[in-house]
Amino acid sequence: MLVRYLGHSSFYINSSKGTTIIIDPYSSQIPYNFPMITCDVCLVSHEHRDHNADWRIGGMPKVVKRTCEFAVEFEIPVTKTNETMTFYGLPTFHDNFSGRKRGPNTVWHFFIEGVHFAHLGDLGHLFTDKQMEILQKVDVLFLPVGGRSCLTPTEAALVINQLMPNLVFPMHYKTPLIDHFDLADEPVESFLSRMDNVEYASSMAVDVDLARLPSKTKVILLNYE
Repeated sequence: MLVRYLGHSSFYINSSKGTTIIIDPYSSQIPYNFPMITCDVCLVSHEHRDHNADWRIGGMPKVVKRTCEFAVEFEIPVTKTNETMTFYGLPTFHDNFSGRKRGPNTVWHFFIEGVHFAHLGDLGHLFTDKQMEILQKVDVLFLPVGGRSCLTPTEAALVINQLMPNLVFPMHYKTPLIDHFDLADEPVESFLSRMDNVEYASSMAVDVDLARLPSKTKVILLNYE
């Protein structure tokens, strides 16, 4: 299946059957170039403008958001591909103060073709033992690394130690485009310097499948264009 980086914390996943998912589309006020794109399902981790702009997506996708204080499950049938996708929402916080500073956050995790994906949104803390029991083994991790409004580079490295994923895609880090938006303190290099198995991709998309997952955690920095 294809995993494509759309900028900031947003990703596009296309299954081998053609089911398409977009996670955390950002507002037009965030100065990345969000593409003219459609999808079947849109996941939103929390209601901040750099994560919740589902209105930018064509194709009238099913928009999935957590609406309560406990773990949720959504089963979404996709008629065009005859696939049924189940999305699991794990309640977390946007900060390390039980949400008192920046509010709630949802970790969305799901399986496609045997691969367990987890998108951490703007997670602001390490996982508890109970949350680890719920998540279990994660294969592909979308990980915020820029600090300020999410995990710091050091905290992001600790989360990797907790989850031991096969693939990690860094997101939500400081770039010149968002330097004045109060979204991140650290560039991605601050996180990558803490990792010992990093691939700098030449494009903004890669193919992922269960049979080719690395046995040792690999960080792939997709080349946002």
